[in-house]
Amino acid sequence: MSVLSRPAVRWTALVALWVLVGAVLWILLVQVFLLVMNPFCHLQRPSAAQVVVKSVDRDPNSAITDYVTVKQGEDERMLRMLKGEAEELREADEVWILNAWYSDGLRPTQYRLTPHRLLLEYPFLLLLPAAWALWRLKKIRQAVEDAPPPPIRRTFTDDFHLRAQRFAKPETETKEDPPRMNPDQHG
Repeated sequence: MSVLSRPAVRWTALVALWVLVGAVLWILLVQVFLLVMNPFCHLQRPSAAQVVVKSVDRDPNSAITDYVTVKQGEDERMLRMLKGEAEELREADEVWILNAWYSDGLRPTQYRLTPHRLLLEYPFLLLLPAAWALWRLKKIRQAVEDAPPPPIRRTFTDDFHLRAQRFAKPETETKEDPPRMNPDQHG
């Protein structure tokens, strides 16, 4: 019997998965709302690429981003990355970058590719393992419901105690019946 076949664990996992799905949908809704409300936003193709860092330049006009010049194959590109991520880069470093799915003038358009950043930029990817886990919980529930019930436990008793009861004292009556009158007697 697996741990997930227990109802309490199964319901806890089910609630946690639906909370995760709700949180992902909320994040997606907020991202789409921000995209619609910002007139300077435009969609760009999401992608990841391995690049070689050429130089890191400070952006004096932005408190959030810096410019990073990279070489991808034969092409040179100028990336806008977070200041913290740009400071960690050195010339001739080979790194993987992730293009955000939309670009505006306020936030970076590229990030270092990490699992954490991937889930922050593309939270809908969490829906795939959540859908698999929900399907798996459904299969486990069906298996538990289709399983035969446990056998009835039978206990065998001897009849010694039953035979010994015939010699027990009779129970005392707490109520006494009122005397009955004979219908022939008229009082």
